[in-house]
Amino acid sequence: MAVEILEIEVNEKEAEGVKFYYTEIVSSRASFKVWINPNYYKNELERNLKNSKYTIGILKNARIEKTSKGSIVIKRGSNNVFFIKVKCGFRGDSEFKILSNVVNVIEFGYKHSPNGSLGVSACGLIETAEDYIKIEWKRSGRLYGQPAKGISIIRVDGTIQKLDGIKNEEIQEIIAD
Repeated sequence: MAVEILEIEVNEKEAEGVKFYYTEIVSSRASFKVWINPNYYKNELERNLKNSKYTIGILKNARIEKTSKGSIVIKRGSNNVFFIKVKCGFRGDSEFKILSNVVNVIEFGYKHSPNGSLGVSACGLIETAEDYIKIEWKRSGRLYGQPAKGISIIRVDGTIQKLDGIKNEEIQEIIAD
């Protein structure tokens, strides 16, 4: 599948008696941490621990906030946060455009090899008030018969719906209330 939910492991760090929670994002430019507010972790994530680790992909009742120094923090809120990846082809790249309403978007690349020579996939951390996000995506490289572009809808329950061969105007009519 070209579009997938990027599952990232939550790590714990303790300093001066205070526990901090974060996930490490390895980007094509540099790696960075996404911090998770301890109150959000305790109230929303801790009960979903498996083998004392939590793997995130979609966060409910969350929001993205940037600190004054530029750090990214996930806190309690009324929105949903999606971690997504559009897989590139072999030795190619990918990109996506969000077609639904969003509150905040942080895009980054994922290298499939240390130098990126095997390809760089487009990834995003997307905050929305909706229970889904709709993205239009393109990718290049060796695709081995897989589609080079398309539209996908990712729902908060983790399902991904491909809409191959349907134009965006038709989609608007289909999903309109």
